[in-house]
Amino acid sequence: MLRRLRRTTTVFASFALLLAPAAAAAAAADPAVDARESDCLVAVPTGGECGVLTVPEYRADPDSRTIELPYVRVRSENPTQPPLVFMNGGPGSGSLQLAGYFSYGLGLAETRDVVVLEQRGGARSTPSLQCSGAAAALADAFTTADDPYVEFEPAAVAMRTCLDEFEADGGDPRGYTVAETARDLRDLREALGYDTWSAYGLSWSTQVMAEAARIDPAGVDAVVLDSFSAPDRDFAATAYEGLELSLNRLGERSGGDFPDPYTDLLAATDLLDTQPVEVDGHNPVTGRPVTFRITGDDLVTFVHAGLYDVELLPVIPYLLDRLADGHAGALTTLVDIGVDELTSHTLGQYWVMQCQDEVAYRREGAGRASPLIEWLVADEVVCAELGLAPSPPSTREPVGFTQPALVLAGSEDPVTPAPVAEEAAAGLADHRFLEFAGVGHAVLLNSRCGRDVIAAWLADTARDVDGLCDRATPSYDVVGRGDLHPTTRVAQAGLAAADGNWLLLAAPAVFALLCVGWLLGWLAPVVAGVRRRRQGSAAARGSAARTGGPTLVAGIAPVAGTALLLAAGGLIWSAASTLPTQLVVGVPTAVPWLGLLLVAGLAGIALTARTAATTRGRVALALAALVWLAFTAWFAVIVVLPS
Repeated sequence: MLRRLRRTTTVFASFALLLAPAAAAAAAADPAVDARESDCLVAVPTGGECGVLTVPEYRADPDSRTIELPYVRVRSENPTQPPLVFMNGGPGSGSLQLAGYFSYGLGLAETRDVVVLEQRGGARSTPSLQCSGAAAALADAFTTADDPYVEFEPAAVAMRTCLDEFEADGGDPRGYTVAETARDLRDLREALGYDTWSAYGLSWSTQVMAEAARIDPAGVDAVVLDSFSAPDRDFAATAYEGLELSLNRLGERSGGDFPDPYTDLLAATDLLDTQPVEVDGHNPVTGRPVTFRITGDDLVTFVHAGLYDVELLPVIPYLLDRLADGHAGALTTLVDIGVDELTSHTLGQYWVMQCQDEVAYRREGAGRASPLIEWLVADEVVCAELGLAPSPPSTREPVGFTQPALVLAGSEDPVTPAPVAEEAAAGLADHRFLEFAGVGHAVLLNSRCGRDVIAAWLADTARDVDGLCDRATPSYDVVGRGDLHPTTRVAQAGLAAADGNWLLLAAPAVFALLCVGWLLGWLAPVVAGVRRRRQGSAAARGSAARTGGPTLVAGIAPVAGTALLLAAGGLIWSAASTLPTQLVVGVPTAVPWLGLLLVAGLAGIALTARTAATTRGRVALALAALVWLAFTAWFAVIVVLPS
């Protein structure tokens, strides 16, 4: 507006400049906008304070009700640089819990305040668009082998009910868009009294931060776009491209063990479409036990979700190779991870926002790809049921702000792939694009080098950070074919215990008690005998020598059992410390061979039984033998047999 007036006449320009302060004062005095201190909804770090931002729900409606958005501000003791504002991705992911991560994990609190704002409609905001019925129905959709467009209809109906209730309470879904969210950031900056700040967007919120930089050019001095979700790109088509690209890059890193993971994925989907596999699990929303029926499309969906995780990425080629050969054991863990991931967001908020901003602009038929990424199908089914009007086409234009931008991408990101992000960022006037090898989604959370780059660039946006650290070497190597003994039952037993079901670990627990108790009981007379030989008479030494043979034989079993437990535990602990997700598909190759110690222990029990002098001793050995045999059977099934 001011530029056009300056081009017209100096008089009009001067008049506009005179009016500008008055307009700003009027905006600041808007009674619908307010920031005040409040109780904290999450644990906050040192220097942290909590508050609530009150803003109009839909700014275009003068009669709009107000909504409340929680925020956390961590004040710096030496604020020499502009504050940083962050909002998480999704949409539907919580943000407040990351205040400490930015302040002290990145070390930003040394020189700047950090402000973290919750998304409008999120679980911690008032009102919330949380819809547990729709989330539960989404999880239950994987319990059938129907057409996905049919499976997700209950979720759509449940979401329709939630939205009807929301609107009946006075809610206006038009207020839940990227554009309105960006204005929340501007209102918060002004309410907190900051002249300018830097903005950090992650995934979906990169669109929010880009829009905030566009509408508030004087108030945003720099922008980080991590896993850039460009508004002018077809999100569904990009997700399919990202899936294939990520798997191809993992294949390239596998050293020839798994040359084509994407082909393995297609082979596994064909097997599951022919014969769906039943997997016992639970609905993470309701906690109710369910039996999932896994089809090829389900597998694709869970693999796509798994590719987000930098620690799961290196395991996926091994997993797909096993699945393509018909070994479906690892599905249990993969399904558990996938269903949790898909229901971890505030899905009601996610759908209300995506139905308006994004789904309506997808390429027709993208959801009908083969195989399907089913959460994209769920979006289509839910949005068709809700019938919300799409946001204006102008919201789908390429980003075009002029402030310095740092654009970060993981080389194996399945949903905002690096080539797409780089191309979309090319139109930014002042930007750096950096790619990080071996990283999926969210560089901030998955790359130490990425965090170093972020902190350095924020400290000086003119600095060349390209060579600051090694971006070309992944944090984890791809798990090779010979790195593990393929068994998924160890991970399944651990996950069951984590859910409170300790039955699968009962045998090793009883076995451990037997070995430790027996070992201590055996060591006591051995140590006593040694002392007697050192201190006693010749007759005592002779007696000790006569009893030494049976005593030593009695120690074979407890020593062998304890050695097995310590060795197996150490190997598994070492593997978990290096890359915990590899236990999803197998255990270190040496672990099954430790079963030979069980054979030695059984031999020791048999030899000890021959020298048992009392009925009580023979009964005790019989019970020990039963426990030993039970654990041997457990070890054979859970550890030794491939699955």
